[in-house]
Amino acid sequence: MTPYGGLAFFCVLTVVLIPAAVLGLLGKSTRGYGILATAALLLAVFDSWTARVTLLAFWALETGLCCGYVRLQRRCGQLWLLLVFLSLSIAPLLAVKLGGLFPRLRLFSLLGISYMSFRAVQVLLDCYDGHLKSVNLLDFSYFLLFAPSVSAGPLDRYRRFTEDLHSVPGREAYAVLLRDGVWKLATGAFYNFCLGNLIWNLWIARLPESGFLPTLSYLYGYTLFMFFNFAGYSRMAVGTAYLLGVRLPDNFNRPFLAADLKDFWARWHISLSTWLRDYVYTRFCMTALRGKWFRGKRTASYLGYFLTMTLMGIWHGLSLHFLIYGCYHGVLMGVNEALDTRWKRFKKLKKRPVPRVIMGIITCHLFGVGLLIFSGRFF
Repeated sequence: MTPYGGLAFFCVLTVVLIPAAVLGLLGKSTRGYGILATAALLLAVFDSWTARVTLLAFWALETGLCCGYVRLQRRCGQLWLLLVFLSLSIAPLLAVKLGGLFPRLRLFSLLGISYMSFRAVQVLLDCYDGHLKSVNLLDFSYFLLFAPSVSAGPLDRYRRFTEDLHSVPGREAYAVLLRDGVWKLATGAFYNFCLGNLIWNLWIARLPESGFLPTLSYLYGYTLFMFFNFAGYSRMAVGTAYLLGVRLPDNFNRPFLAADLKDFWARWHISLSTWLRDYVYTRFCMTALRGKWFRGKRTASYLGYFLTMTLMGIWHGLSLHFLIYGCYHGVLMGVNEALDTRWKRFKKLKKRPVPRVIMGIITCHLFGVGLLIFSGRFF
């Protein structure tokens, strides 16, 4: 059963969410029931014993690593220990990605492993940085396997997530969550099933596979499809989480109104872009500056963007078009940074109405070319 993929899933989801809504409207905590609801949804989604055993093994590995690292880190907080645990944590993700590229090396597959792996990595890094002093086994398991966002995000943060778990919103506050959650579920379903499907079936699917004009049309159609499809899934995940008392962060914020690519990535797949900014880009730049790796003041930033966006491409898969997609955005983000820091007029232009509109159109087309690469149409 595919999450948010059809009537069967929504029937199960409705049955699972009704008790949560009743508890919330009575002013009770939904934490205990939410854990049971997550287990029920996971059993429905991972509907074969092979998938369930794989998920259980993944949970055991990541939980053991995070809980074990917390204990060992108190005695030995050196970087090498973190690198060992990070390597073990992302090993299942690398195995799945390699299996997708080389079928003969495929050991297993696991729905949502990219999102779950990044959650586990985040906890390890927060422990190393001293932001987390302890990890509760039940809370970590709930966070790692949180069913509403297990397959398509958004990526939440452990500390923010656990704050919601251990706070009871009360009747009035939960009523607002319920209202907003139902609205997000409804609009997300409309985005995905109506607009996304119409764009795919009536536009993209009817285009020839080659030719300049069909490819140009594909660029516009695929960009719109990806927005409504992905934003729809994200909204449904956020809406479901709201009903369970968890305020998952929104993943999209009117990206097509962005003036440049840095602004665009602050509005598109927000949870992933901010995760990469905080745990890859900032960490790389700070380490490079402290170690005085480069002579130029902005070199670390340029390389940091390239590294971050290339990793983003690899996160989607190890195929050539994903790698080129990441590198493409890495170069563009570096150019964007250079314009921001070296051309003073660039920031002024973004504040003026007409130039901002022109720059926004250019930005959307640059992003659309990236999605064209991402789609694999060129390769």
